[in-house]
Amino acid sequence: MAEIRKENASFPTPDETGKAYDRISAWFREETRNSSCGMPFLEELISLLEEHAHVLELGCGYGRMTRVLLDRGYRVTGVDVSAEMLRFAATYVPEACLVQADASEFRTEKTFDAVLAWDSLFHLPPDRHRPMLEHIARFLKQGGFLLMTGGSRNGSVSGAMNGVMFHYSTLSMEEYRAELEKHGFLILKMVQDQLPEEHLVTLARKHSPGA
Repeated sequence: MAEIRKENASFPTPDETGKAYDRISAWFREETRNSSCGMPFLEELISLLEEHAHVLELGCGYGRMTRVLLDRGYRVTGVDVSAEMLRFAATYVPEACLVQADASEFRTEKTFDAVLAWDSLFHLPPDRHRPMLEHIARFLKQGGFLLMTGGSRNGSVSGAMNGVMFHYSTLSMEEYRAELEKHGFLILKMVQDQLPEEHLVTLARKHSPGA
């Protein structure tokens, strides 16, 4: 995947990131469609869900994880900023409700049993991470679950995938914990799963009223 180099780079807008994914969408699908990355954590989330639960997937891409959820009988609303990724998703996961939108600007009156954001929120500009966590709390029903990834140290990096540059930003592990607890989450698991890379997986449950 991306070869990351740390640098102070200006951050693209989510729409620009979506257009970057448009350029590599076919390559990305071929590279990752048989990947098991993240699947043990997805299985852990599934073990916590009730039958026919409704999952909001932020950054669903072409539907790698969406397909697993649908095959288990769950309903999925998938949000992605890349038109080309969603074009693939429309064929691969036609049962899902697909929405083209920047995750940080997506709004709905619906509430969900779980929010899944695997390797997506780290593309947000740095100033959007804290508001995004507040929005996620609002999306979830009481007792709902969140499975998300980020980094473990506050900062930004960039790197190329298939010759196209991408930018990544993250809060620190401690900042994620504090923000999630502020919005009524109980942290069930917070682990780095790809050492020495600073890839942080968080599983949490909304246990008290959020923002």
